Amino acid sequence: MSWFFKLLGNASNNGAEVNASNEVLVVGDKARNQVGVFSENHDGAVGAAKYMRSPETTLDYRLRVGVDTVVFNDTFNATAQNTANWRHAFTTMTMTQSAGFLNVNAAGTSTVSGNFALLQSWRYFSLIGTAPIATEFSCAFSELPIANEVLQWGLGIPTGAVDVIDGVWFEYTSAGLKGVTRYNSGTAVKTDLVSTLSINQVRHFTIVVGEGEIQFWVDDVLYGIQTVPVGQGQPFLTSSLPVFIQKYNNGTVGASPNLIARFGDINVSVMDIVTNQTWADQMASFGLGLQGMNGGTMGSSQVQWANAALPAAAAATNTTAALGAFLGGIFQMNAPATSATDVIIASWLNPAGGVNQTPRTIKLRGIKIDCVNTVAAVATTASTFGVALAWGGTQLSLGTVTADTGSFVTATAKARRIQPLGVISFPVGAAVGAVSNPIQFDFEAPIVINPGEYLQVVAKILVGTATATEVFQWIVSPNLYHE
Repeated sequence: MSWFFKLLGNASNNGAEVNASNEVLVVGDKARNQVGVFSENHDGAVGAAKYMRSPETTLDYRLRVGVDTVVFNDTFNATAQNTANWRHAFTTMTMTQSAGFLNVNAAGTSTVSGNFALLQSWRYFSLIGTAPIATEFSCAFSELPIANEVLQWGLGIPTGAVDVIDGVWFEYTSAGLKGVTRYNSGTAVKTDLVSTLSINQVRHFTIVVGEGEIQFWVDDVLYGIQTVPVGQGQPFLTSSLPVFIQKYNNGTVGASPNLIARFGDINVSVMDIVTNQTWADQMASFGLGLQGMNGGTMGSSQVQWANAALPAAAAATNTTAALGAFLGGIFQMNAPATSATDVIIASWLNPAGGVNQTPRTIKLRGIKIDCVNTVAAVATTASTFGVALAWGGTQLSLGTVTADTGSFVTATAKARRIQPLGVISFPVGAAVGAVSNPIQFDFEAPIVINPGEYLQVVAKILVGTATATEVFQWIVSPNLYHE
């Protein structure tokens, strides 16, 4: 006996069909003869088409996966420009930093045609094969834009009160928010994204630049896609571009106050490809090497090395940074007498930071120390120094805290930790200009100096004679990064 079932739609009363193998047909069969597996990246909530992607399987039946690499990150919580990371230019229109934001058109009173303010990263970001670049911005707006106000942010090289000639960016004007691409001074291609954005509400804006398309996201919702024209090899000809933010007036702005844009932070990632960058590489990419600390003093503030002068020679002490309060550089020490008491050669306090200076941990990966005899030859006795690294202490003076405070004692104090490095030595009669054997010490496990702790190079005078005219010139070269 045979049984037959007829499948009917509940509302339509239409019957289901089967294929040649008597299998029930489904939508996937009609399109591709089988049901595929797809990821839904966007559900089409704002009217754009549903965005689906299929995973890829290798010849050995493994799913292909991608790992993103963060190549740049900065937060505008300082009260001054981080000149290690950013270039700034303006005409009348101002930028400031306060309350955790970069304020573009800070006064909100710039109305003259041609006024502008721009910020551009020194760092450039490259397209690598099929790996997309994702640039992320958090931003809020004080007002709705009115006629002749142009706010732009994305990838490109700004030059003033004009659009960049090559790049991709968001553009916000009285006509609404648009996604824009421009290839080699060609016509800007603009895609309407949002007609208006609420004021004083921080939103998350993301541009994903791929080899064949550009995506524009707002608060993790895909608002627009631009396909790279078949005549172009990539979205922009420069291939490598900085991050930029700019506002300019392309005519007279008829009201004041006008739009102030407030940017909180920026992140750039290379997607889908393992770049094999170490964590130290990535931190250096953020400007967290020896360029200066965001919210602190920029330039060579961490290294004592003036362009046209040497630091004054001084007597090294156990309690002060008499030779210089720096991470590295040149330190000049008057010849000391034999002593069992340590003296400080170089000293640096890792800033405790706060709301306007992000606290950073120092990871010391290695250190090199050289020493030169200057001014007069070594006389009477040899000069021999036992050299060590003092780290982790919360006091400048080496003798103030000799041990950590007891368990649960109020106001915990932390004593220095010591890592012996080696010996610097000069024999009797060492001439002016004589160089000691150098110390090169690399740490397989980095030395960790937390915010509010000291990193110091110290010496114990194993053999020596105090000589007023003899100076030892130390050169300290740290290998480190901040995170």
